[in-house]
Amino acid sequence: MGTLKRLGFILMLFGAPAFLWAGQADDPLKTALDLHDAGKVEEALAEYDKVIKAHPKVAAAYFNRGNAHYDLGQNKQALRDYSEAIRLNPQDADAYYNRANVYRRLKQFPSALINYSAAIKLSPDDARSFVNRAGIHFDAKRYDIAVKDFSEAIRIDPEDAQNYFNRANSYLALDKKNEAIKDYDGALARDPKLADAYYNRGIAYSQLNKYEDAIRDFDETLKLNPQSAEAFYNRGLAKMRNGKFDAAIEDYSEASRLDPKDPEAPFNRGLAYLRIDKHDLAARDFTQVIVLQPKNADAYVYRGIIRVYQNRDHDADANFQKAFQLDPSLKKKLQPIIDDAKTKAKAGVKQ
Repeated sequence: MGTLKRLGFILMLFGAPAFLWAGQADDPLKTALDLHDAGKVEEALAEYDKVIKAHPKVAAAYFNRGNAHYDLGQNKQALRDYSEAIRLNPQDADAYYNRANVYRRLKQFPSALINYSAAIKLSPDDARSFVNRAGIHFDAKRYDIAVKDFSEAIRIDPEDAQNYFNRANSYLALDKKNEAIKDYDGALARDPKLADAYYNRGIAYSQLNKYEDAIRDFDETLKLNPQSAEAFYNRGLAKMRNGKFDAAIEDYSEASRLDPKDPEAPFNRGLAYLRIDKHDLAARDFTQVIVLQPKNADAYVYRGIIRVYQNRDHDADANFQKAFQLDPSLKKKLQPIIDDAKTKAKAGVKQ
């Protein structure tokens, strides 16, 4: 039977924060900052250049010019400016944080981690650095460390739903399903419209074989995101495992309509049709899978079994031989199942 679809994952990635030098009307940075806030980033950059030329030792000028370079995707220049801002003001947590964001964008993760950690040391009650550092650890599959950082983010900002959601994802990756469900509960208590939290909690319930709970969560997901092929697919999987084959077929059909290039929905719909003895429809689905995924040995096996039940032994053997050609290890495992199917077909026993 099919596998659960991937998790939804939201990670808060904060951009460069605004920074006002002093706030007076005659600040040298005011014109540049106003242009930057108005979205005129290239014009702002020219003004930052003028400020730096006139005031070359003002850390805020380099910091804000770094923000402009960051917004324009000019990563090397942004790094240069944030580094100069840090040299001039080594206690500026935001400069370390923004430099970390650039390193992360450049996929230089060890440097990003060093800078997020420096920002945390200087500003231990700023959740952003914990969240983004946790994201790097999550992506590197260091889920236990990610849990610790997301926990710190929750300590700092206990009402942010996404922090609970992200920690739940880390728990689920650690196979701590009950802890994950508790955090998805926390996320949804704070943001009842967080569709991915319903979806991932449905995944967790499915993994615990709590299919009715999973179905309810996928229902909620689809209320919020009715175009989610993954939610239809996983709801179909939960219904099928709960013995609701006709309902599962409906969901697999909708998943296939929304994502016609995904072979998993027709594959599992074929299994459901097979369970209710609709062999022609099952064969049609496994043929669709083979068109989408010509090297799917399992699809040939199941189409072969259907041909056995249809008394089309020549076609059945051709499918089995193709499956074994694609995956020779299947022969020993599946030969008893094939023999059993042939025995039942001769005896007129339904699947």
